Amino acid sequence: MREELLQLQRDSQILEPNAKERKEIRDQIIDYTESFLEKINTTHAYRKSEGASAEISDINPTETTLTIEEIISKLADPLDEEGINPASGGHLGYIPGGGIYASSLADYWAAISNRYAGVFFANPGAVRLENKLIQWLSSVIGYPASAHGNLTSGGSIANMIGIVTGRHSKGIKAI
Repeated sequence: MREELLQLQRDSQILEPNAKERKEIRDQIIDYTESFLEKINTTHAYRKSEGASAEISDINPTETTLTIEEIISKLADPLDEEGINPASGGHLGYIPGGGIYASSLADYWAAISNRYAGVFFANPGAVRLENKLIQWLSSVIGYPASAHGNLTSGGSIANMIGIVTGRHSKGIKAI
């Protein structure tokens, strides 16, 4: 059993690249995203394709080791050339996709550092930053200084929080 655990530990090291490997991967992703952004003004808001994403089904991560170049090559068209492009200026969805570059970099920073902003004790700085952002956004929208909120990971949790908050404000008890 000890040898199995040591082998699993050695196998998992692929998930922890060294500084040189991280730079190589990051540079290629940045090159790809820069190319994506250069084309954004001429990219359609929606593109119907005849199954461009079907080839993703052929990728088996347990049997195949791909380089970052191969991954980008295999995923670029299926992910970018089929369906809705919410980063496009032509996308008029009810929930805008965003695509704000500075926000993406901040998201990258947050994902890499993995700071938890849900509890003050865990990371006071992250909680203060979130609260400051909420105060600023509230003022932009025109809400009073007494307004509160939180930042969520997505629409589903935001909707759930909204429903629970509304229910609570009306004194409706959960069953």
